[in-house]
Amino acid sequence: MGCYFECDPLLHLTGFAVPAFYALIDCNNFYASCERVFDPALLNRPVAILSNNDGCVIARSAEAKEIGIPMGIPEFKVRPLIRKHNIAVRSSNYALYGDMSQRVMETLKTCTPNIEVYSIDEAFAELSTSYMDSMRSYGEYIRSRILRWTGLPVSVGIAGTKTLAKIANETAKVYPSFGGVLVLESDERIRKVLMRTPVGDIWGVGKNYSATLKNHGVQTAWDLRNQPDSWVKSRMKVTGLRTVWELRGRPCLAIEQVVEPRKGILSSRSFGTPVDQVEDLKEAVSMFASRAAEKLRAQHSVASNMCVMLVTNKYASPGEPYKFGMDVALPNPTADTPLLAQAADAAVDRLYDPGKTYKKAWVMLTGIVPEEEIQTDLFIKSTYSQKQHDLMECMDSVNARYGRQTMNLAGTGLGGNQSWQMKQKHLSKRYTTRWDELMEV
Repeated sequence: MGCYFECDPLLHLTGFAVPAFYALIDCNNFYASCERVFDPALLNRPVAILSNNDGCVIARSAEAKEIGIPMGIPEFKVRPLIRKHNIAVRSSNYALYGDMSQRVMETLKTCTPNIEVYSIDEAFAELSTSYMDSMRSYGEYIRSRILRWTGLPVSVGIAGTKTLAKIANETAKVYPSFGGVLVLESDERIRKVLMRTPVGDIWGVGKNYSATLKNHGVQTAWDLRNQPDSWVKSRMKVTGLRTVWELRGRPCLAIEQVVEPRKGILSSRSFGTPVDQVEDLKEAVSMFASRAAEKLRAQHSVASNMCVMLVTNKYASPGEPYKFGMDVALPNPTADTPLLAQAADAAVDRLYDPGKTYKKAWVMLTGIVPEEEIQTDLFIKSTYSQKQHDLMECMDSVNARYGRQTMNLAGTGLGGNQSWQMKQKHLSKRYTTRWDELMEV
């Protein structure tokens, strides 16, 4: 993939000075762009990505947006447009998208050491003039390196605060004349950009605040920037005041390199076809418990509680309950997949009604604490011994190297053709995470 930060010729200095600028790096039309990296026939062709079970449009290429494909619309409603404009349709390929995201972030770390992964396709970064005098050149360098190493186009917004960098990034996407990189350095450029940024588009200003501000005549980011501190604080509290300070160029939000562990981990899917057999439900719920356990171990945590929920079709019997769940208190906090799957299966046995047909299920882990803080019961054998820990670590290593579900519990089903599996009629190959799906040249 290339050399890392320590050996990059542009980053030969040790340490990192107080940042002069913040950058937001955002992948353009990320899901569609990932598909295009491995299928050049999709270049310049409209692409639409579908949600779980190929239900709704969740991502679009620029060409699909221009045609008028709305976000979130059910696929069947735009089928005439899809046929008319030869739109390429793909099922969500989260294994591919997740791996490509990791490649982008690893590439970004070779351009600057201090980054904050904000989402699957966005990251904030600190940029220092110690590395490059011109922030415009720095942004172009980041953009070209990510494109060259991953094949994914990105936009780069650079400014003195994270909020301004976010606005710069969105502006760079809208106006092609910026070449994908916009630096907000001069007061005049900041003024022009803020004056054409609607107040509702400011990072951290939600719908409620946006409506309140517009009722008071605050229409743009520039209008908000010029309001008195006392006025802002009385209507938007301290967090809103920090946003305004950031719009004025006063940094209030630092790069967060340490990700806070999640307090709840949910694993859920709608079934490809309705399920009425308890064995199928157990397979699905065991799979969801396994996935939740993987996420739990990834943040080096354990859970002491589990919630299992089964969902029927709420329209089949209007007015009657359609969600059936129960909480399970685990004897001791654990991240052991077999134990969590066993607990989930036991919950299904108690919830299952042979007279009902189920369309969805979920497993949620709560009572999450760091692994090193496990408090066990004196009279109950520990449910997460060192042996179990090592076994789970081995399984995670195998799956990380050879692809998800390379090693899994037999109770989650074999073959991948279970009725509860998602519908993915338009799924592309997992080119980067499956040996049997590597691209053939």
